[in-house]
Amino acid sequence: MYISDSLKKHIKTEKASFHMPGHKGGAAFFGTPFENELLSFDVTEVGGTDCLASPKEAIAQSEQKAAKLYGAKSAFYLVNGSTCGILSMFFAFFKEGDSVIVDRSCHISAVNALVLCGLNPVYVSQNIDEKRGVPSGITADKIKKMLEEYPDVKGVFITSPNYYGMMSEVEKIAELAHEKGIVLLVDEAHGAHFPFSNRLPKSAISMGADAAVVSLHKSLPCPNQTALLLINDEKMAEKMQKAINVFQTTSPSYMLLVYIEAALDMAEKQGKELTDRLLKYLKPFSRYQTEDPFKLLLTFSQNGITGYEAEKILKEKFGIYAELCDNKNVLLMTSWGNSFQDFELLAMAINHIKDIKKEPKESKITTEFNEGKPELSPKIALNSECEWILPKDSVGRIAAASVTAFPPCIPVLLPGEKISKKQADEVEYMILQKTAEGIRDGKICVIKE
Repeated sequence: MYISDSLKKHIKTEKASFHMPGHKGGAAFFGTPFENELLSFDVTEVGGTDCLASPKEAIAQSEQKAAKLYGAKSAFYLVNGSTCGILSMFFAFFKEGDSVIVDRSCHISAVNALVLCGLNPVYVSQNIDEKRGVPSGITADKIKKMLEEYPDVKGVFITSPNYYGMMSEVEKIAELAHEKGIVLLVDEAHGAHFPFSNRLPKSAISMGADAAVVSLHKSLPCPNQTALLLINDEKMAEKMQKAINVFQTTSPSYMLLVYIEAALDMAEKQGKELTDRLLKYLKPFSRYQTEDPFKLLLTFSQNGITGYEAEKILKEKFGIYAELCDNKNVLLMTSWGNSFQDFELLAMAINHIKDIKKEPKESKITTEFNEGKPELSPKIALNSECEWILPKDSVGRIAAASVTAFPPCIPVLLPGEKISKKQADEVEYMILQKTAEGIRDGKICVIKE
């Protein structure tokens, strides 16, 4: 492995460290409970370790290998997460004032990209899986309609797979975008594992996306903050590197780079075998799998148990910690790191919950919100004078900031849009469930009239 080999060579040659970081190869922690050999890999840009902001040696070679694994023309290592990649994609592909079709179920980082880049969004909603009550992806027909209604857009940005493992029609959407001479950018944060088994969905890059971001830490054995930005056009490589350097730290963690390389090496050599093993473990839970089979969406609404109640039982009685829950579902994210014992425990927990009988309740279905252009661009709205009011008083007002469901950091209110009754009701419900971010004392921020 290129990066780890270069660091091992550096460790052998360095006799004394008079450079960052201050722990000096971990020496500061010797003899303490925090002593860790891995800290010797935590160096800085010195001779032989290459530079993430302008890679030419080990990091460049490692990124080239990653691009090959994902079938991309170029790959860029990210140590500030997929957020950094999304900001960079928008910055590189669009100019201030451009209009862009944007998936409403996007991560908050995409909204921040719209603000920072001064872009005008045209929002499109994902369809809703009525049975499960979650967003089910974006169809090509929806994008086609938007392209006809807003012919001046310069690109399309979608999230696929979404947080719940549901897929959009990426290949067809890519064809539509390219027919119009515009780009398709994909937040594929939850699909880092896709290229390593033919039993998994196809990756966005393989289906024609111009750029995609994958979060290695979400489904591969990699620490938080690790991600890849992938592009399908070599001519964009230099411009993309410049964009990344605007948003990524100038002091990257070489420990994270080592883990990126190690995770991709494992994926390349063992991905198929590890996926086969995991899918074997998951077979008894097939009824709960989504389009990404690594995701399980548990629902016990037929027993009168909400997702919040089920999540509490999983945690408090069985020590099982879920990724998120909503009124209807509990979302579990599995990976190669899960053991057979994990699934034995999960089976016990599910059987226990299924034995509980309550009066069935009406499940709240996630609502589709405003589509098209908002009243104001997010940048103008965010910089406007604002005031804080109760959600019930906000109908017809213009949002001055985002309100997101956390997790999964998906905005329910977006800066610049006129607030509907459905949105106000949804925010009130989120506040009751204590899942709302972007509120203050139960109030939301709107533009002052």
